[in-house]
Amino acid sequence: MISKLKLINLTLRGIMETGIVAGLAYWGFHTGSNLTMEIILGIGTPLLIFGFWGSYDFHNFGKWSEPLRLIQEIILSGLAAIVLFSTGQYFLGWTLGIISIIHHLFVYLLGETLLK
Repeated sequence: MISKLKLINLTLRGIMETGIVAGLAYWGFHTGSNLTMEIILGIGTPLLIFGFWGSYDFHNFGKWSEPLRLIQEIILSGLAAIVLFSTGQYFLGWTLGIISIIHHLFVYLLGETLLK
């Protein structure tokens, strides 16, 4: 049975990933110079970033697998927080950054790993 802390952390991960997608989409729709570019950036940016996220299988990197996955996740969530800042969404940017940090701390405090 899953513990309450693990369930909370799983929820944090879901919120973090949703926040990354929403933040990148918001940036794209906010940044585009016309409707066509807003749609391309709003849909394309999250697809591109999550394509990058999913394209690497760090299981084959031996002792570097877990640190590389952590770096990748921190960079991607940090990027989403930064683009939220760039659109004036400071509260959402800070919230996403804090949720990401708490989630990653919980992973290791609970004795888990990002790669399973």
